[in-house]
Amino acid sequence: MTNKNNADWGPDLREKLFQTLARCIPPKEYSPHLQDLVNALTDALSRGEISINLDSNSSDHKITAKDWPQSHIHALTKSGWLDGDSSPMILIGNELSWRRWYEEMNSVTNELLTRSKATNQNSSPKKLSTHYSHIKGLNQEQETAVKALDDHRVVLISGGPGTGKTSTITMLLERALTFEPEIRVGLSAPTGKAARRLQESLLKNSQNPNLDKGQQIAALPCNTLHRWLKASHGEFGHNKQNQLPIDLIVVDEMSMVDLTLMKALLNALPYTCKLVLVGDADQLPPVGLGAIWRELQQEHIKNKFGTSAVHLHQLYRNRGDLAVLSKILRDHGPCEFWKQLSVLPQSSNLQKHCHKTKAIPQSLKIHMTTHLKRLALLTKQLMSSHFEDVNELNNQNSDFILSAEKLLSQLNNLMVLCPMRRGQWGIDDVHKSLLGPNFQEDIASWPEGTPVICGENQPELGLSNGDIGLIIGQGNNLRLLFQVVSEENDNQIRLIHPARLKLLQPALALTVHKSQGSEAKHVILLWPDEILKSDQTDQLRKQSQEYSAKLLYTAITRATEKVDILTTSDGNNLFY
Repeated sequence: MTNKNNADWGPDLREKLFQTLARCIPPKEYSPHLQDLVNALTDALSRGEISINLDSNSSDHKITAKDWPQSHIHALTKSGWLDGDSSPMILIGNELSWRRWYEEMNSVTNELLTRSKATNQNSSPKKLSTHYSHIKGLNQEQETAVKALDDHRVVLISGGPGTGKTSTITMLLERALTFEPEIRVGLSAPTGKAARRLQESLLKNSQNPNLDKGQQIAALPCNTLHRWLKASHGEFGHNKQNQLPIDLIVVDEMSMVDLTLMKALLNALPYTCKLVLVGDADQLPPVGLGAIWRELQQEHIKNKFGTSAVHLHQLYRNRGDLAVLSKILRDHGPCEFWKQLSVLPQSSNLQKHCHKTKAIPQSLKIHMTTHLKRLALLTKQLMSSHFEDVNELNNQNSDFILSAEKLLSQLNNLMVLCPMRRGQWGIDDVHKSLLGPNFQEDIASWPEGTPVICGENQPELGLSNGDIGLIIGQGNNLRLLFQVVSEENDNQIRLIHPARLKLLQPALALTVHKSQGSEAKHVILLWPDEILKSDQTDQLRKQSQEYSAKLLYTAITRATEKVDILTTSDGNNLFY
């Protein structure tokens, strides 16, 4: 699977890059080994990575010159491309990087460390020494994370699903608001889905009667990072010259944040602003370049943060075999995962189903058809129960809002995931099977209740890339029902004419990458053997057990109750 923003660089482009580099910075000694290294680093960028490991297998990098990696290292040393601060590459141990991206990653990491160790003004932890006497349910790890903000301006909270990350954030906010009643707090996540899920979780937690600041927590503004930064056409309205008026910001789903976005956020935050970063390092890396959360979770870097970096281990949600196999996948890799999956009883909430067919499995069609009929029924009820004309629907009618929220909540009952967009059992294959061969051509032909996904950030509509809504109405009354963020940072139900959206696609199924930040009761994951033969997955085949583990882990941890994995093989070696 290739990075959608950094498509795979073909041989012609790699050749031109090498020629340009050799012309601008002529090597002291030319060698075909140098072209191998340029090609490998260029391919790494196409996957969002900034370095390659020279100890890895030569086939991982399409190496053609002999004697990998000894002769390549020798040629690189002789070339002069490692010499001086203006050299194009840098070699640290066995990791080779483009110098530019290495220095940017280093710069962001060092700034976070510097901010973390800065002394908080008016810090007085003793003032709240008794504040935990009426707060129940915190374990030692959570309490350490909550108290870390007393002494550090940057706090890192990592942990898998069900480890109490949101509860920890809630108590951290309670403590911050108690200590500094006038503190300006913002909540954020990389996508609209993730931001709304964070806000909904905190709203639920804020109803805890033991909280003094529950109402304040529930009212905190929660937006995407792009919205906070006023991003538009690659520029950021909030930057070093126009920083955010904020004292504390919480960023959830950090695994989705790339280097460029993290750098932009730090530029926009006053040095005195406190920063709480939350995420799961075992999920997929970001689509963009530079997995900053993965970098921060490396042991030698995390140790530098000391007590301000906390990993939550204890599980609070009973997710049955889902939790057990998620841990096996994380700790032991895909081979052991498939092995254990194959011996689970039929009563398990995690199942594998083999289908000897290239067509979309009938079992998936049955599940999806039932799901779509339910959505269509609720959509028609919404129209017939309240209004005859879609133009009369508005955000002032409480009956409409309640019915619309109930309808949108049905989307969380089932999520279909695919590793690929194209190819066997890909996203397009699912949509073609359920919506017809011309599914991309005319939205008017899609049934009422069809889930749709917004493909671009449109802040003027309150929409973010990845927001999911529904088709409502027909003909001239056809509209798209979305939950959006208003100019006042309130969540609102809004009906939008399809012509106003720049990019709209059906969302009967999502790629695993697109699903990050979302949850559903039931997840169906399509996992065909054919994925190994697709041209689009050439990079995926190269990325070893670590990547395939993250892909699987991200997919199955979207489920809160049940996962069905549909495969085309009886074997357990789907990636090996």
